[in-house]
Amino acid sequence: MKYIQVRRHAPKHAEGHLTEEGKRFAEETKKRLPKFNIILSSDKPRAVETAKLLTGIMPQIDKRAGTPAFTLDQEKRLHELGQNHPFGIAGVIFENQEYKKMIKEQGQQLSTLIEETFSKLPTNGCALIISHDGVMVAAEKILKKAEFGKANKTFKPLAGFQVSENGETEDVE
Repeated sequence: MKYIQVRRHAPKHAEGHLTEEGKRFAEETKKRLPKFNIILSSDKPRAVETAKLLTGIMPQIDKRAGTPAFTLDQEKRLHELGQNHPFGIAGVIFENQEYKKMIKEQGQQLSTLIEETFSKLPTNGCALIISHDGVMVAAEKILKKAEFGKANKTFKPLAGFQVSENGETEDVE
């Protein structure tokens, strides 16, 4: 059966690149992962670095795995507020109507990318997509046809969800 893992990037510095801890965490996680047929990533440096560390291969960049077009000030504020929210940055985004609309649109784009990637996988193939917390929460809600209310979870760095070709989703660590 085909499946796709969608994982959050590894821990990063404020300027967007991975921390040394994040790099070590990615190297440890790599040992538990299968060989992927397709590797995709957001265009953000932290996502690209994570994909390369997890697979040893430069990922294909697809902005549909990326974040909405937040300004640098908005990103900084979201990061600050997310530190104290039980559902992290995703929780903060879902509580702001403007940001919630933006994340829903981006989540739909990630969902479309997932659907398209299934059509490119060989029989029993698997793909990896490196994305971002809020976008992943939104995409998972869309895939599960769940109510798009508040965030009910957050994905820790390198965690995420797996979607099988029959549409079932499950969390992955």
